[in-house]
Amino acid sequence: MATLPVSVYFIFNVFLFVMALYLFVKATPDLMRKRAYSIFKIFIVAFEFYLIVNTIWTMQEFDVIQMPRFLFKVVCYLSLSAVLFNCVCFYKLVMVYFGYSDKQNKMYEFFGFLPFLISEVFMTISLWNGMVFDISEDMRIVHGDLYIVLMVAAFIYFVIIFVSSLVEMVRRKSPQARKNCLTIFLVVTFLVGWVIVDNVYDSVTILPIAIFSVILALFTTFQQSSINTDSLTQMNNRRKAMEYLSSQLANVSEDAPMHLYMCDVNFFKKINDTYGHLEGDDALIILANAIKQQMNKFHGFAARYGGDEFIIAIKGQDTNYDEKEIMICVENAVKDLCKTLNKPYCISVAYGYVKCTDPAKSFDEYIVEADDLLYESKNNR
Repeated sequence: MATLPVSVYFIFNVFLFVMALYLFVKATPDLMRKRAYSIFKIFIVAFEFYLIVNTIWTMQEFDVIQMPRFLFKVVCYLSLSAVLFNCVCFYKLVMVYFGYSDKQNKMYEFFGFLPFLISEVFMTISLWNGMVFDISEDMRIVHGDLYIVLMVAAFIYFVIIFVSSLVEMVRRKSPQARKNCLTIFLVVTFLVGWVIVDNVYDSVTILPIAIFSVILALFTTFQQSSINTDSLTQMNNRRKAMEYLSSQLANVSEDAPMHLYMCDVNFFKKINDTYGHLEGDDALIILANAIKQQMNKFHGFAARYGGDEFIIAIKGQDTNYDEKEIMICVENAVKDLCKTLNKPYCISVAYGYVKCTDPAKSFDEYIVEADDLLYESKNNR
């Protein structure tokens, strides 16, 4: 009687393994920013490891295979650890996606792993004293008095993701960005529900499908974001800029102008040549973050246009400041970020500015005008 469900479960896990492998191959660096890409790959590998050890666990549970009691205990330990590590990957991926996680912030990285590390200590000790879990004489897993530690660790990650997605849903202005935040909110809610159900009906775990659903939802979210988002800086990309500005410039006038800036990093090639292209990427991310900070203040639109060039657009009715003020604010924010991150260089920004008042002019015409002024300002330095 037990062989059939185990056979079905085995086939189902193989199916999930193959599908996860497919997502692993399909995930490319242009789909998401570099750190998110790396974490996503690790997430899939961790999930596939979980599938393997969980399948072995289930086969022992249904007496399909027989192994020594301590070896079965090690398999259970690996399976529980894999589940928690999948939670860590989910948490890390969302934090990078929201821009909260910075590889330079070592303390942040440490506290991100702390619930997992504490759980690992308790589970390792439990291999000998059974305080978290144990294996009964009839080879069934038994929850110990401190099994709650694992649940608390998992729910710490879930709560942080839950709250962060709500905060970002309110904070972000783009409908697509809000939709992505809602997706993450629903995914973590779904996962919590499955974890609760799994702990109520624990004869055969149903977590594999829940974790795979999270991976699939995140992959889809990144794929949707990549259409209008620059993978390196997580800003709007050139396509989004053309779409947005073309629609907005059709309605400009003397009474309702559009303030358009083209800016880039001075001596960007020198940063690449001196410190390497990875550091050059970091410089672009720093400038992008500084611009995004100021867009929250000035209620503007910003995008990476290409290379080290960025576009900033602010509607006239939203501006009560000198045209240079925003770029001064951006440069100050850039300097502060470089100092905070202990960069060996200081980024300076050049810009060209044009006031758009003629709806008959095209997007390309205004861009060319702003770009010419940008290079004029660089030549005058």
